[in-house]
Amino acid sequence: MVYAQLNTMINLHKFIIKDFAFVNGCEKYLELGVYDGETFDEVFNVVKHAVCVDIKDLRKNKQGVFHKMTTDKFFTINKDTFDMIFIDADHCFESAKVDFENSLKILNRYGIIFMHDTDPIHKKYTDQGYCGDSYKMVDYIHKKHPELNIITIPITITGLSIIMRKKDRRSLNY
Repeated sequence: MVYAQLNTMINLHKFIIKDFAFVNGCEKYLELGVYDGETFDEVFNVVKHAVCVDIKDLRKNKQGVFHKMTTDKFFTINKDTFDMIFIDADHCFESAKVDFENSLKILNRYGIIFMHDTDPIHKKYTDQGYCGDSYKMVDYIHKKHPELNIITIPITITGLSIIMRKKDRRSLNY
């Protein structure tokens, strides 16, 4: 019970994302919606190249490459691809969908996309200040992208989804 209570209060997703980056040898990381930089700071320490995008720069540590702009604008100027992408920008479904579709286009082979705010623990967390209606992305991905694997884990008060292309599995082909 104590663990469950802590789990709802602490932003555990930053450690999960950092650990994935480390064990998978992620070299190029993109974060959409960086807010104060907590997650970005964790991942920055284990990757070679880290990029973040937000309309405000509220980060405590000014490290990595920061783009002060909307994610829509970023995708029009970006020429790079990434091994891991964390989507946590605008929490409305339509914006999250655009960010997701644009992220798929620049995701490297064996790449992983993380989406925050996909499993709110209570209805009050569907307010725009929390998850908004971005939690609808889970059903959208299941219906519109059968070529993807998605798992949603119920961590913190808002949840986290992990998405990968099915064809990027490391299964042996005989």
